[in-house]
Amino acid sequence: MKKLFMMLTLFIVATLCLESTFAQYEPYTQMGLPEGAIARLGKGGISEITYSLDGTRVAVSTSIGVWTYDAQTGEVQDFITGKPIDCSNPVLFSPDHKRIVTTNWWDIKARLWNAQTGKPIKTLVGHKSQINAIVYSPDSKTIATASNDKTIRLWNARTGRNTKTLIGHIKGVNSVRFSPDSKTIATGSADKTIRLWNVRTGKLINTLNEFQSPIAFSPDGKTLLGINKINSGPHGVQRLLQMRDAYTGQLLKTFSWRNIVYSVAYSPDGKIIAAGGYDGMVKLWNAVTGQPIKAFKAHADTVYRVIYSPDGKTIATAGVDSTMRLWDANSGENIKTFSEYLGGRSYIEYSPNGKTIAIERHTDVWLRDAATGKHLKTLKGHTEYVWGIKFSPDGKTIATGSADKTARLWDAHTGKNINILTGHTDTVYTPIYSLNGKTVVTRSKDKTARLWNTHTGELLKTLQEDTYGFRWFKYSPDGKILATRYNDTVRLLNAHTGETEKVLIGHTGRVYSAGFSPDGKMIATYSNDNTVRLWDTNTAENIETINITGKTMAIVYSADSEPIAITTNKEAVSLWNVATGQHLNTFESSGRPFFGGGQSKKSWGPPPYHIRTVRYSPNGETLATVRYNKTVQLWNVHTGKRIGKLIKPPKDDPSEDGFGVTDVVYSPDGNTLATIQLGNLGGTVRLWDAATGKHLKTLRGHSFCGNSLKFSPDSKTIATGHWDGTVLLWDVPSR
Repeated sequence: MKKLFMMLTLFIVATLCLESTFAQYEPYTQMGLPEGAIARLGKGGISEITYSLDGTRVAVSTSIGVWTYDAQTGEVQDFITGKPIDCSNPVLFSPDHKRIVTTNWWDIKARLWNAQTGKPIKTLVGHKSQINAIVYSPDSKTIATASNDKTIRLWNARTGRNTKTLIGHIKGVNSVRFSPDSKTIATGSADKTIRLWNVRTGKLINTLNEFQSPIAFSPDGKTLLGINKINSGPHGVQRLLQMRDAYTGQLLKTFSWRNIVYSVAYSPDGKIIAAGGYDGMVKLWNAVTGQPIKAFKAHADTVYRVIYSPDGKTIATAGVDSTMRLWDANSGENIKTFSEYLGGRSYIEYSPNGKTIAIERHTDVWLRDAATGKHLKTLKGHTEYVWGIKFSPDGKTIATGSADKTARLWDAHTGKNINILTGHTDTVYTPIYSLNGKTVVTRSKDKTARLWNTHTGELLKTLQEDTYGFRWFKYSPDGKILATRYNDTVRLLNAHTGETEKVLIGHTGRVYSAGFSPDGKMIATYSNDNTVRLWDTNTAENIETINITGKTMAIVYSADSEPIAITTNKEAVSLWNVATGQHLNTFESSGRPFFGGGQSKKSWGPPPYHIRTVRYSPNGETLATVRYNKTVQLWNVHTGKRIGKLIKPPKDDPSEDGFGVTDVVYSPDGNTLATIQLGNLGGTVRLWDAATGKHLKTLRGHSFCGNSLKFSPDSKTIATGHWDGTVLLWDVPSR
């Protein structure tokens, strides 16, 4: 891994071939893009960091590829991705630069590639459970993999042949390190032992009990660092960093630190030991005397990787705060910070004018320019994961909910925190703004909802869950009325005070949702009592009641402001005019049902051909139905006829876990439909012409994208958030 840079220039050509239309985006957002993407926001989650042998460059292996930087200026030099780097995989280069090895975080296989040609050499098959760690020997001859199946496997790094299987641990193996001479391997396990093995024979040399990872060999290979846990009376469990003889296991020194240690490293001369902790601190000790030298705060949260530069003058750290940082080893001063590295979900939200994209980043929110990809602001303040982001209707403020039990209001221009909304006792989900932006509703896992004044942050009302559980909330278009369910009734609240002004009484079952007319004078509701009702919001009078057999899926309004109820009886969808009670159209499935996505007629759950989801286009021209077998059908709302062929889970994008098309999203103008394909083999989005059913484009991102998909307000761009920590931007094809 220490010599990985000479071949990097081979990949520069790819970055020189970018289309001129992409020039407005920052250069790094254009490197190694999936086919068809116009920009990438974020650089993936860090899996490893390393220096070049001369210390002039630093490389960061991530879930999407390898980024290399000038260690002095911090400028991006190269990005390696493509065929050798499977989506969402950690990437490891051999010290002689000739091989690349990859493995999925959830996979039981590793893959070996030729680093120069990008051609596959071998798939390393043998483990029976997830691979937790992978490492090259310093002489580049051997690859070691450690797995939850309690074994370590050694592979010929040239051919990919499995040469040895090391058996002895009684629990999953989570760490593996070679000695500097490549003759010995140390493995750490959840069984609280570190075991030493002879690489040539595969025989166990020694078992070091009550000794755990992280592991580090000294430069001369004579000593080994690891963690020992001891009981310390009233202070609970103390984790001690220990130095032991690498062959006998004899305890040589103990470095006491009341912290959870995640990474350890020797300086190149073996005189200093560095450790990164759970609280974001890095601590240095004299390796000879065991005395502490200094400690400094390196990251806002856990430091999970610490390494020295070859000359020992710089320390590089990677943290859970999604940054990699360089530090002066003598003074502890921060030299450079490399940001935008993060794995995990990427929740995204466009501003109303489409100029800004907000991206959830654990406890923070990043604001980026949608036209250039430039980082604008970071909303910092939450102490736990952010669970929802919402722009106000005018785009001037942003509301966030978090697992830290608070919601926060932010100035979207300056990024400053305006108000902290406290009082909830559990996770706060995505806030809901009124359409005039004057009030906001927060919903929480604590079974309450709270109404707030967005200008002052004043709590206006606290609403408890009803007997049916979590409530829904709908604002009237003028923002003056807040509708919510309470048991079998709908209550119309004064949105400025939270006080109940009207109660809509008539339903005899749970009211699932409601929809205001564009002028706010009427509200339509639907319930499990098999009725849809239309009400006058001023008098609370029930204007019309439609008795329906089947399930009501949604209430929408047509272009001429007529309230439309969408219902389904499992195999057909019907449209009704709520104001008149008139049945408008029925969309029926016919012919032999298609069984796909790994389901059969004998599978448990609803029949595959039953309708699971219905989506109505914003322009009211088309309807999309999604069946349990993951197929999608488009319909003309006015004629009731099918548009195009049945959209089936595609054969060219299979899914290991049985997922197929799981949801559909219309563009704001209603002209384009996106279908979302999920699965462990990668997240795929397909775009379709909503008027003709014609397939327009396939968007294959880096990894599983979940339902984090948003069209821009002008319907010209689509953003997909991926579990590898990136957001990809794509052009919506013009017709």
